[in-house]
Amino acid sequence: MIRKTHYAPALILVALALGACGKKEEAQPKAEEAAAVETPKVTPGEMVLIPAGEYVIGTKERKDPDGNISDAYPEHKVKLGAFWIGKYEVTNKEYLDFSVNTNYVAEGESEGKTWRTFFSPEKANVPVVYLTWKDAEAYCKAGGMRLPTEEEWEAAARGPEGLRYPWGNEWESNRANTAEAGYRVPMDVGMFNDVSPFGVHDMFGNVQEWTASWFKAYPGNTSRNANYGERFRVVRGLSSRWFGGKTSGLWARSAYLPNYLADFGFRCAKNATPEEAAKAAPAK
Repeated sequence: MIRKTHYAPALILVALALGACGKKEEAQPKAEEAAAVETPKVTPGEMVLIPAGEYVIGTKERKDPDGNISDAYPEHKVKLGAFWIGKYEVTNKEYLDFSVNTNYVAEGESEGKTWRTFFSPEKANVPVVYLTWKDAEAYCKAGGMRLPTEEEWEAAARGPEGLRYPWGNEWESNRANTAEAGYRVPMDVGMFNDVSPFGVHDMFGNVQEWTASWFKAYPGNTSRNANYGERFRVVRGLSSRWFGGKTSGLWARSAYLPNYLADFGFRCAKNATPEEAAKAAPAK
């Protein structure tokens, strides 16, 4: 087991470089003290078109809070073609419909670690969790989509200016469903004002999300990390259980074995057609 003690729970096999977002020394707010929010009307399967362009990925902060070279270092730019990404994380209701329509059996079913344990009618619009990477990929593939790469995920979250948080570069408590908000459990998608410049919701908090990418070093990162390669898949974002604080950012990366089961969710992506790409306008 390899983990960052400031972030990962004891059962996680590999969790890397999420900065100080998981520190628990701060006072824990009560749920009733969390920001008042109102669940928006969510259109199932709604997607946001992200324009082609050059996007900032990673961080200039070479060291993480433990003094190690950050897995998100160095900051660099990548060129991406236009793509679509889920406006919201995939919900329990959406995954239930998929399972019924396709007779798909999730990998955790045989172990009794199933997403169904966390599903109830009142949680229909809560992000589905306890799915492996394969389970997430199967859902996207069935809809003619795929999981986003971590570069696509970060571009959609940070926008054309490469913001630290979806809303800007300054931390604001209760903007995202992190531990500061007081809920400590996933909430309905879109409840928080955790919206990127492109209009993508819940990119910083609520649940962590699987991506299509293998955990590899960024260009220019010379650290010798034995976990780099094609063994672990990258997970992005924070969950409701971890503090976002002032030292974390949307560049943070985690890596897990593809068959690992935890409270991870996901959203889907797909390439834009040439006609769609031509209509994509940069965020204002």
